[in-house]
Amino acid sequence: MAAHQTLVPSESDAAARSALAARYYIDPEIHAAELSEVFARSWHLVGHQSQVGGPGRVLTATVGDEPIFVVNDGGQIRGFFNVCQHRGHELFPPQRAGGDVTDTPGLITCPYHAWVYELDGRLASGRSREVGELCIPPVQVDRLAGFLFVNVDPDAPPLAHHAPGVEDELLGLAPQAETRVLTWRRTQVIEANWKIAVENYNECYHCPNVHRSFTSGVVDPASYRVRPDGRVIRHTARGVPDERSRYTRPIDSDDYAAFYIWPASSFQCYPGQALNTYRWVPLGPDRTLLIREWWFDSPEPTEVQQGIIDLDWNTTVTEDLGLVESTQRGVRSRGYRPGPLVCDPSGTASVHSEDAVAHLGALVRSALGDEQ
Repeated sequence: MAAHQTLVPSESDAAARSALAARYYIDPEIHAAELSEVFARSWHLVGHQSQVGGPGRVLTATVGDEPIFVVNDGGQIRGFFNVCQHRGHELFPPQRAGGDVTDTPGLITCPYHAWVYELDGRLASGRSREVGELCIPPVQVDRLAGFLFVNVDPDAPPLAHHAPGVEDELLGLAPQAETRVLTWRRTQVIEANWKIAVENYNECYHCPNVHRSFTSGVVDPASYRVRPDGRVIRHTARGVPDERSRYTRPIDSDDYAAFYIWPASSFQCYPGQALNTYRWVPLGPDRTLLIREWWFDSPEPTEVQQGIIDLDWNTTVTEDLGLVESTQRGVRSRGYRPGPLVCDPSGTASVHSEDAVAHLGALVRSALGDEQ
């Protein structure tokens, strides 16, 4: 594979309208290259500012295969690799269920040999030993509508460059996003490559056939559009009329939108300003951790909010889990041949197109320096 290139697909890449070859979903070498060239060079959603709202509050997460933590240092949000500079022990228990929150009493103490760090990462004590000046390596932290993103690449441009315009658009749909709190989380290990999961998420060609609840009781499929643009893929649609809605809308709004941010984060706003997020954490070439979270104004869902959550998980999400795991089994077959993608020549990117899948393939090939 060639050296790292831009993550924005060129015109020639965008013209490659066929599915990726099987090796992109099953080859351990490609998986290792993606951890280095994709996940270690991109911005990743890890949580919300409300989770680290007080001094000493700590949020752990995993970015690709890197354990990190975010901490509130007297009002300043800092991010670090979750690793002691003595012999490598994790400073906080690693992410187990999407991002664990804990408190630290003004100092960070390694549980192995009790080396102590300030909240700005500087070593405060090495058990009375002279160990010189050490600091936990930092990671970049940025915010989008109150949500926290990290990037382990110290030279990466700001999040606004990676996902231009998304903050304003999201706040237009969910104006209270900055003050929302985590209301519900569920995780699921998917027996599939992360790219199969995000490809499935970013096309609705399968929706009328598979997601009957979504297309009859949540959105109007005729209005559904999927528009790739750089590292962002935008989904928009009109909600169905109130009398057809499968749930009671918490707020009077019939707009639906989703913002996928390369490579493994997405915001989704159901009609009624029901805000939720997706995160995909690669666990191996054929395993991915899905982290599904809903953000309302209270940590306990109301009956109406729980109804939306249950509808989504029990229909759309569960239906997709079966699809992506079946696809993973299929691409392992000797009989798999990458077929042509159904792309919309008019450029409208309707519900019946796979333009976003072609776009994702171009992003992958570009990141890995592959011609095809």
